[in-house]
Amino acid sequence: MDLQLMKLRKMAGYKNRDDFAEKLGVNKYTYRSWESGAAMMSLEQAYNVTEVLGCTLDELCGRKVERSFADPDQAALNGYYESMNERGRATLVESARLMSDGDSVRIEKDGAEDAGIQTAMGA
Repeated sequence: MDLQLMKLRKMAGYKNRDDFAEKLGVNKYTYRSWESGAAMMSLEQAYNVTEVLGCTLDELCGRKVERSFADPDQAALNGYYESMNERGRATLVESARLMSDGDSVRIEKDGAEDAGIQTAMGA
């Protein structure tokens, strides 16, 4: 299994592993052993990690989950998003939000809210 713990931790903005261990409520040495691969975590511990990191168990285990989109443009946009760092993702989401505010590009004026779309900026 190709545990992606360090990569996902850093992508989520946790630069320090000891601080992340504290956030999880586990001993820093326990966490370090998980990240280094010296010890395995239980399913419950893995679930707790995914809850804090906002990822899936598949992502944590290094399993590449391919998402499919009927619209090739949506697939391309998702690919761009996934290839960006946190700053790039926030910029892309904000750009899409600003564009969707224009009546000429919206299906319905309030379509985004009706569809349950939430932005990273909280708008």
